[in-house]
Amino acid sequence: MAKKFTLHHLLVCAVLLSVKGYGLTLDEAITTTLNNSTDLKKMKMGIELSAHDLKQKKASNYGRVDLMASMTHYNLPRTLTPLTPASMASGAAQIPTTQDMLSGAVAYNVELFNGMATTRSIEIASLQKEIMKNKQKLTKEQLIYNVQTLYNNILAVESKAKAQEAYIETLRDLHEKVLLRVQLGSAAELDALKSKADLSSAEATLAQLHSNIAILKDTLATVMMVPSVDNLQPYDVKVQSLSDDTQKYNKLITQTTKAKLADLDVKKSKKGYEKASSVYYPKVSFNAMYGLNAGYNDDSNPRPDIFNSEDVWQAGVDVKWNIFDFGAKASGVQKSKIALIQSQLQSQKTKRELQHSLYEALSKIDTAVAQYKSAQDTLSLVTQTRKIEQIRYESGASEINDLLYAQARYLMAQSALIDAKYNYQNAKNYLDYILEKGQK
Repeated sequence: MAKKFTLHHLLVCAVLLSVKGYGLTLDEAITTTLNNSTDLKKMKMGIELSAHDLKQKKASNYGRVDLMASMTHYNLPRTLTPLTPASMASGAAQIPTTQDMLSGAVAYNVELFNGMATTRSIEIASLQKEIMKNKQKLTKEQLIYNVQTLYNNILAVESKAKAQEAYIETLRDLHEKVLLRVQLGSAAELDALKSKADLSSAEATLAQLHSNIAILKDTLATVMMVPSVDNLQPYDVKVQSLSDDTQKYNKLITQTTKAKLADLDVKKSKKGYEKASSVYYPKVSFNAMYGLNAGYNDDSNPRPDIFNSEDVWQAGVDVKWNIFDFGAKASGVQKSKIALIQSQLQSQKTKRELQHSLYEALSKIDTAVAQYKSAQDTLSLVTQTRKIEQIRYESGASEINDLLYAQARYLMAQSALIDAKYNYQNAKNYLDYILEKGQK
């Protein structure tokens, strides 16, 4: 039977084609990761589990109905119902007795009061469901940030590799010119050895860069849950200082899911403490049963082998109050109280760490902006220096060491500018991750 292709299948195929052939965009990488993530799938199942747990807790409020049946053989005859003076007034012969009793009944039991333990269980289950939803959101943010970081690191190393290739071409051209000058006698053979050594070193560095790219792409493919990743589409990175007020970020950090989760954990622990304290209250339950006892009269009955049946029913309220348990209740309540204090301390720690992460993210952005400006100035300077040293060496006014050093400094300045640009983007992405703006 042929499989029916849905819109989802077409989208997946389109993304995979872009991965293999036309170049993968950052948005496509993120979308694929979120669709394929096993962590998110497990989170979704966790939310479903918490929803069913909540439903189960709510259902316990209404009690339970049981259908019961039994077939019992006794060694001595039994009456179908308890004996009373009224039943005995009609004579012993009228009282049914049997050694093989068939019983069937419907019973209903419900707790009327248990110190609000059931209510607290429902509230805890509701909080757990909300916690799982928020954890799913945080997992998405983490995956997005991981993909962004890997994507940017790959682009950075690819840019360095392109600069390295241009550097190698320059060194190869220089080496050929030096060899020609050696043949003409206008340069020492040592110059050719020096240019060859720098060329070999540059080629080895390029091989290392290509290896790093392959490793990073394989890591990205693993995160995306796809076989491989080939071409990535670069995007423009605009480096600019943050103009927003720091107070704005301080307010945003208090509204994040992580801060909310810290408060939810405290609420959950508080409900757990209240639930544990319910053991000090009595438990009141209602039970009712309606059934039928039936059987054939045994041989000792004046009327043997006659089938009889009797309706039986009962209803009652039970009260149970534990007044002493050798300290078990007190220990249970104390444990939940300690758990509450721990959650409060953890909440304080989490919020303090969020403030630190925010400060770290803003500092990284400021540092990256400063490094980018410095790298721009340095690149402008070494570009002019390289041109001057090229002219000086060709005119015989300087040694090849000066030219090789100028070429190396130019490459280093290019690499520094690339690092600064993508460090800025990673720092900006980190700020979005801290403020949970990645999904936007």
